[in-house]
Amino acid sequence: MNARHTLLKSMTVAAIATATTLCAPALASAHEAASGPRPGTGTPAFQQCQGVTVDKSAPVIARAAVLIKAPVRKVWDLHTGIDAWDTWIPEITPAKKKTPGPLRPGSVFEWSPQGMQVTSTVTKADRNRCVAWAAPVNGIDGVHLWTFKKVRGGVLVTTEESWAGASVEADIPGNQAALESGLVDWVNRLKDTAETNTDCGAPVLSRSR
Repeated sequence: MNARHTLLKSMTVAAIATATTLCAPALASAHEAASGPRPGTGTPAFQQCQGVTVDKSAPVIARAAVLIKAPVRKVWDLHTGIDAWDTWIPEITPAKKKTPGPLRPGSVFEWSPQGMQVTSTVTKADRNRCVAWAAPVNGIDGVHLWTFKKVRGGVLVTTEESWAGASVEADIPGNQAALESGLVDWVNRLKDTAETNTDCGAPVLSRSR
């Protein structure tokens, strides 16, 4: 099993029992596409960031989405504050931006799933709207895209990721399940962290996964 696969499975089972403020049910399920968001009847189209999408021909594509009851600028800053990922998603740290300033096309950052150093390059970035980056690791050619859409009651955050490569094709069902689980966990952690201390409803002490 490759390290990326192991990382996402471990993220899924990680216990999160911190006090949070949850303001409302999610607008959309945190897990939208069991077999990838491929266009077709009843299936959502691919997300885009300034014309960029995930690899539509990849054998593994997954999507997760959640409604976050917090200002979009707070959600964006939390998500793109890579140097502070250790405060809410420590399994992929240490993580550090190598390019100073806000994320933009060409920005490089390093992160460390399962102690393995990975270097990603941002391909597109539109502040408070979307960001996409390449995520190559252990023979996997990954493309990861996030969109942030203001909706009634908060921000709809959607993430999609595609995996291609020989190591992916060797176990498509296993990699599909691992990627789906990891993305669901990631958006839910983003939701919980962004909504903490946000004055938008009664507090809830914990939230199961």
